[in-house]
Amino acid sequence: MYFDESLKLGMVADGIGGLPGGEVASKLAIDSVVDGIWSSASIKYAQVSSFMLQQVHKANTKILDYGQKKARHRGLGTTLDFVYFVGNTVHMIHVGDSRIYLFYRDHLFQLTIDHNVETLAQRQQIRVRKKMMRDNKAKITRGLGLQDHVEPETFHKPIYDGEIYLLASDGLFDMVEDSQIKVIISKNISQLREIPLLLQQAALKNGGNDNISIVMCAVS
Repeated sequence: MYFDESLKLGMVADGIGGLPGGEVASKLAIDSVVDGIWSSASIKYAQVSSFMLQQVHKANTKILDYGQKKARHRGLGTTLDFVYFVGNTVHMIHVGDSRIYLFYRDHLFQLTIDHNVETLAQRQQIRVRKKMMRDNKAKITRGLGLQDHVEPETFHKPIYDGEIYLLASDGLFDMVEDSQIKVIISKNISQLREIPLLLQQAALKNGGNDNISIVMCAVS
């Protein structure tokens, strides 16, 4: 995970479960995007979305190249979600099954759709045998390092005072229901810096044993 107030950038990258080198892949993804932003002299507003997509594709290539060179890490992969604030707009990128949430006026909205087998089956009304679904429903259908071409989702919206953007790996929301996440944020809205830790503690209390990555960005 990564947050830089000066760049107005927050990111979560979660190594794909079951694949070797997940931690390496997530670090490569984050480092690649950050390096790309720092090395750019300037970005015109109308080009922000295309610029972000370029950074994701570059990160994907770096992960694939690394896997080819390091045999023990061949097949490494990661999810990637990030929010990038430019002026009065937030630009978002989503690949994989980590999530971006928006908390606003005591409501919690899930802004992204998980890129996994279960969601794909639901959206395309695919009939899948129960055993196959049970064994593979969490398997992701998009991610960095999985194939030569990656298809991230990109979107943007105006920002408003009081909004809170929450980026999280599945280690949080697999263990903590959205309703509970909303309650934790609502009850601790005056202590914003404490909320990620409280969410992590809730996931651990509920039996969490997966990586729990959380980044929170508040608009004020």
